[in-house]
Amino acid sequence: MISNQLFVLLFLMVTCHQTWAQQMPLVHLEVQNLIKLQKGAGWPHVLEVTEGHEALLKLQSQMENVASCVITTPTGLQFDVHSPPSNRYASWGEGCGVRVQNVVATDEGRWRLNATNGDAVAAGWTEVLVTKATPTYSAPQISLLDGQTNTEVELTSLDNSYCVVAQPFSESSLVPGHCRVTLDRTSRAVQGNWDVLLGLPGRVSELHVQRQVAVEVERLDMGYIRDTNTNKLHLYCNILHTTKNITFCRFQKTSSSSGYNVVDGLSDGTHSYYGNGFLYRECGMTIENPSAQDEGTWRCSVGVQQWVGTQVQTQTPLQALISVSPTGRSTTNIQSEEISTVFVQEHDSFRVMCRADVSLSYCWFQHPNGTQFTPVPLVHQEQAFWYTGESLKTGDCGIIFSHATKEEAGIWTCHMGPNDASLEITDKVEVRVTGPLAANKKQIVTTIGSTITLYCHSSNGNRPLNYCRFLTPYDLGFRLDSTVTEENALFDRYYFTPGRDLDYGDCSLTIKTVQDEDIGEWTCAALIDQDSEEARDVVTVLLNIDESRAPLSQAGIVGMAVGLSTLVVLLAGVAAYKTGWPAKLWRRNIPPPSHTDAFSLDTVSANSRNSQSSADSDYHVTVNTQRN
Repeated sequence: MISNQLFVLLFLMVTCHQTWAQQMPLVHLEVQNLIKLQKGAGWPHVLEVTEGHEALLKLQSQMENVASCVITTPTGLQFDVHSPPSNRYASWGEGCGVRVQNVVATDEGRWRLNATNGDAVAAGWTEVLVTKATPTYSAPQISLLDGQTNTEVELTSLDNSYCVVAQPFSESSLVPGHCRVTLDRTSRAVQGNWDVLLGLPGRVSELHVQRQVAVEVERLDMGYIRDTNTNKLHLYCNILHTTKNITFCRFQKTSSSSGYNVVDGLSDGTHSYYGNGFLYRECGMTIENPSAQDEGTWRCSVGVQQWVGTQVQTQTPLQALISVSPTGRSTTNIQSEEISTVFVQEHDSFRVMCRADVSLSYCWFQHPNGTQFTPVPLVHQEQAFWYTGESLKTGDCGIIFSHATKEEAGIWTCHMGPNDASLEITDKVEVRVTGPLAANKKQIVTTIGSTITLYCHSSNGNRPLNYCRFLTPYDLGFRLDSTVTEENALFDRYYFTPGRDLDYGDCSLTIKTVQDEDIGEWTCAALIDQDSEEARDVVTVLLNIDESRAPLSQAGIVGMAVGLSTLVVLLAGVAAYKTGWPAKLWRRNIPPPSHTDAFSLDTVSANSRNSQSSADSDYHVTVNTQRN
């Protein structure tokens, strides 16, 4: 019963609504300003204000002779702007407007303005957003990779409307919108402090921000760790600041001809992988129960590949040296007493090469006259000098000069700077500007019975020799090659130095058991392949009879022998004269001398003393003549 009545009621309501809708006329409303309809006539419609700043609000429509201007704050406070409740509020503009000083968080919300002038009424409202004050802005250092292209650098996380960016050593640039810049190519020239001026909403003065930008260069972080608890030695060679991926990891003792292929999860019982994996660009090797043989210099080699365009390409492996010392500290190479020699012909190019057993960050050379040269990469063929060697990371410090002059001759000093902050490693190289063939040592001091080597070598590198010959001080000539060994030596003493080869420009003679006839000037001569004239140099062999005294030349030895012989004869004569037997013999066979003869005898004796004194200054003999 109730359901039927409800159904009849609903039917009558629908029928009446349809009849009323058909009878009512349609009214078209034309809206000229949709913003006014939605937000009222306040200006500005939305205002963002930072705490501590001022808000300036007014009605957009101008009304002349405003009788009253009533302000309603978001908190419900209502007042006429001409009689404000505090000095925070003041009238602003010619119409109905308010100036709100020292805006605080509670000022956020809708501010209403109502103006009247007789029967005329105007109303509007403004939405005020209050933001926290940002006196300073700090952010961590921005790290960029050297050599990257089209790198986008985000300078702030603030919602700014624009920024002015000043990079180091460049002019300022205005960036609209969010503060970010795009670098065509990243280089170390952009690193340093970037000054940024931000235009922030709700703030009149610009915010000054400094961002520290660092450009990280790809490098190997290498070293070793001794784990005394487990008795293990860990070598590591990790790539830092790179987009490359590791393809292989290899370690080799520089004194060994083979190395170790280190792969994660693989071990030979003694050597295994060390690190977090190739994915993290870490290359390392663990040596279990290390011994003294594991100390010294190791070379690590890291294979890499990277994306180039749309393809993955294999790149040049990265290499470095790790020096493992018994004390657990890195060691540096010790300069050898033997100075290596570089032989070069005038006007030809030459190379000065030094090597360290640690990875280097730089190296430079000091000319014999004090001038300093830092080797640079070869860019064009007109360069006067450039770097040579495998790389600084492998300890190679070399320089090539395009042409040599006589001024280049002398002792060069190379200075090598290790990766770690420490003293430079130094070494010395002698440069000799010579002919096509040059003696390694121009003078050799020896003793009778010793073994010496006379070594001549082609200048300007290892150039093959067609033959090698030597000429002795007494003009005996002979030819040598590697077939003349110690077992079949010429005269049982002369043979070609083992380990040297004519094909490498070596003309070398070893003399076993030096004899007297070997003292003097030797000549080494050879015909260098593709040369038309024979080249030669001389080596002087000096005899040192007393190692505590200066060496004597052959002429000095002969002079001393003559002097000693004369001394012996004079001493014998003096002794005989004192005994009287020469005088007795004289008196037996010769009549007594005259005064003239006696004078002549005295003169001869005096001359003999002078000759004796000249022959050997170490002895002084006085001869007293007596007349009977």
